[in-house]
Amino acid sequence: MSRLQAPFAGSAGERSRTGIVERLVTVGAFGLALLYSLRRMSDTDLWGHLACGEYLFRNGKILTTYFFNCSWPDFPYVNHSWLFQAVIYAVNVLAGERGLMALQVFLVLLAFYLLFRILRSRTDSLPMIAAVLSLGVLAASHRFALRPQHFTYVFLLYFLLSLDAYRRGYSRPALFLPLVMLVWVNTHAESLWGLIILGVFLATECLHRWRQGGEERRKGKQILLISALVLAASFVNPFTWKTVFWPLFVMKEQFAGVEEILPPMEVRFLFFWIYFALVVLSTVLNVRRADPFWLVLSALFAVAAWTANRGIPHFVFVSAPLLTGNIVDLRRQCGDRISIPRAAATGGTAVLLAGTLALMALVVTNPRYLQKYDGIPYPEKALAFLRSREITGNVINDHIWGSFIIWNSWPGLKPYIDGRFFHKQFYDEYYPLMAGRPGWEQVLDKYGITIAVLAYSPDRNPRLNDRLFVHPRWRLVYWDDAALVYLKDSETNRRALELSANDLLNPDRDLFPELDGKSPVVIRRLSEIAERNLRSAGDSAKALVVAANSLLALGEYGRARERFEAALAHLDPPDPRVYYQIALCYRAEGDLAMTEQYLMRSLELVPDSRTVADLLQQVRLARRAREAAVPASP
Repeated sequence: MSRLQAPFAGSAGERSRTGIVERLVTVGAFGLALLYSLRRMSDTDLWGHLACGEYLFRNGKILTTYFFNCSWPDFPYVNHSWLFQAVIYAVNVLAGERGLMALQVFLVLLAFYLLFRILRSRTDSLPMIAAVLSLGVLAASHRFALRPQHFTYVFLLYFLLSLDAYRRGYSRPALFLPLVMLVWVNTHAESLWGLIILGVFLATECLHRWRQGGEERRKGKQILLISALVLAASFVNPFTWKTVFWPLFVMKEQFAGVEEILPPMEVRFLFFWIYFALVVLSTVLNVRRADPFWLVLSALFAVAAWTANRGIPHFVFVSAPLLTGNIVDLRRQCGDRISIPRAAATGGTAVLLAGTLALMALVVTNPRYLQKYDGIPYPEKALAFLRSREITGNVINDHIWGSFIIWNSWPGLKPYIDGRFFHKQFYDEYYPLMAGRPGWEQVLDKYGITIAVLAYSPDRNPRLNDRLFVHPRWRLVYWDDAALVYLKDSETNRRALELSANDLLNPDRDLFPELDGKSPVVIRRLSEIAERNLRSAGDSAKALVVAANSLLALGEYGRARERFEAALAHLDPPDPRVYYQIALCYRAEGDLAMTEQYLMRSLELVPDSRTVADLLQQVRLARRAREAAVPASP
């Protein structure tokens, strides 16, 4: 075996013959990584990074003042991800979304391949490696949407692989660490992890070598020199020391409420909980033999992962060698007492393979798989509506939509907030504003905001939406399944308000209002507003339902039924109220059989509804009476 192969070839036992099932289960682990990373572009910060990359290519300089927002137009910006922005913008220009998806998949697969090589040096058991990798993929998959962290994953693992090889007597990969750091620090500020990893390595490994003397001391001097060069390289970036220590500066903003820096306490992090529990359990059982280097790193990154869920992939990468090493040690300790028949081992591997294939099948058969924007409801149609009406200005928006608005509509629309704002003091203003608390008008006036692009209210608690709908100077002018658009009465918005203003129905709170007793003039006006909105919103269930309700109230039962049925095609899960409304249309048309059918569908979804049950009973009685009144054929 050549020295070039040494750090990448695994243990001596790897020379043993490997069965086809063992190889397939390894391929399956990478198949999981492929499918979970093969996602449409969706990350809420990606669009802002693309805008910064565009600025770099158009102006020939790195963006250092973040001027895309209306609320903080001269924000000093430590643009530590400028190289990532340049890469993704170039890829987007050359290959569009498919190119970005390919880059996303490549970086995730490369990261797990590097992890695979580290684990291969610990065991020749491919099923064990595949199990650790597969669980790691499931634990970390929520962070697979393309962002600067993807480069951090790769560079972090190269650091780990190189230092692991150095421990085993092969120093060549470590020689490239300064160059890797030079690229890393200009791609993402999490390059600080590289310095921390080196620090842990020096503390746990180099000190031991220094005490050994002789050749070991010479190797210790070599890694010290490499570490010094890595540290020097980390300052070679447009913002020098600010980039290096940027993660420390933002730690105080940890509780601003941004999703990615919240602890992983929701059930969607179940696989992380399982993975973490296995790491802890195996370490407790093997604490005397646990590798100090991997143990210290795992403890540090565990704190990061439990503090902010964005740190879960990092924890997976640094703890997988500890977990694998612990399992190997425990198997060795139990080897004389526990003997696993080969048939049982093969059967267990086959079960692992079957489980992996089942997970892969669940991913690709999910109807939401590969949906546009990975299923995230961005206000794409709402922005198209504003463009079609030539409406421009400052916008109050939901946080996760800010970068999307910048990429698609800046400078015509300037959002209030986006993912580049993570300061707690800023969110101290944002959250009360979105809740519609007293003072919300003053905040909007302060920033000259005349447009609101908002998501639907998540619950019955008061929200800014409610304040805007009833305010005499604001009007709802557009709605679809993702967003609502409100305009303030101003000179630039007046024409749009004349055409589209709606103060009759609030789809944010009530899609199925009681229109009986309303004036025909009012209902006709509502119908005109709803139909006009439907032409802009297109295939929107909420827009279709509002239009159908007004047609039902006007007695246009056939058209109303068509609108309701079209709405069903866009509802997942289906809404029992839509089935009920369709039943009302059929009843008005005299088709009692279809009325009964749709009432039964509604009752299946809400079996305790007395309204539906009572109407169903009436319809069945009416059908029996009608059938009894028909004379029998001679």
